[in-house]
Amino acid sequence: MSGQRALFAAPAATKAARNGRAGAVELVLAHGAYLRLAGDWLLVSEPSVPLGPLSIAVDGLGQLELAPGLPAAVRDQRLLIGDGALSLERMRTRRMLPLSSRAPASAAAIANAAAAALVALPSVPMVLERGLAALHGGAVLEAVGLLAGLGPGLTPAGDDVLAGYAASRMMLRGARSRLGPALDDPVPLSTLAAERSSALGLAYLRCAERGEVAEPAARLLHAIHTGSASSARVAAGQLRAWGASSGTAIARGILAATLPISCRVN
Repeated sequence: MSGQRALFAAPAATKAARNGRAGAVELVLAHGAYLRLAGDWLLVSEPSVPLGPLSIAVDGLGQLELAPGLPAAVRDQRLLIGDGALSLERMRTRRMLPLSSRAPASAAAIANAAAAALVALPSVPMVLERGLAALHGGAVLEAVGLLAGLGPGLTPAGDDVLAGYAASRMMLRGARSRLGPALDDPVPLSTLAAERSSALGLAYLRCAERGEVAEPAARLLHAIHTGSASSARVAAGQLRAWGASSGTAIARGILAATLPISCRVN
C-alpha cells in the first residue's frame, strides 16, 4: 500500500465498511467504483466528488486497480480491493447535510420554489410520465408499481425518482401543520419497492427515507423548504450533474412531492 487512504465517509458507508465484511467490486465509474460488502453497498470515490449517502472519499484512489468482479474485504482497518488496499484507520464519518435546519416557508413560497426548480430540468422522458403522474396525484402504491426498477443500470431512473420523493416527503413532514393532512405519515416506499427496485436503487431509497441524500439533493431540498426560488433553480441545475441521469431523476421525485402543494394554496 502506497498512501491510499479513506478520508471521510457517509454514515451508511461507515457501517458497510465494518471489519470482517467481504464482497466484490460491482461497477467502475470515471471517478470511483461501487462495492458490495455482505449485502451492503458503498461507493469509493475521489475526494472532489460530492458526498453521497453511500460514499467513502479516498485519497489516491487512482492508484488502485478497479475492475468489476475484483474481490473486496475489510480487514484490520484496511479495505482490500484485488491486490490493492487502502487504510481506514483515520477515516472520519461525515454527517450528511441536513435537509433543512429552519422553519418551513409558507405553502405558497414552497410551491413557487418548486416551480422555479422545475424550469432547470429537461422535459420528462415518456417512460417516466405515468409514474410521475401517479406520484403527483398521490397514488403512491400505483406509482411504485410503475417506477420501481424502471430503467437500465444499477440505479434505474424510476428508483432515483422514488428516492427523491421519499426524501422530500420526510422534509415536508415537519411542515404538515401548514401544508395540510396530505403530508401526514410518510409512505414506507422501500417496503413497497423491495421486490421491484434494483439492489443499489433500494439502498439509496432506504438512505433517503432516513434523510440521507447526496449533497446537491440536500441543497435543493433546503432551498424548496425555505421557499427560495432563486436558490432552488440553481440547486436543481447542480443536481442534474450528479451521475449520468440520477440527479435529474432524483430532482423529479423531489418535485413530485412538493409541486402538488400549489393545489392547496388559497
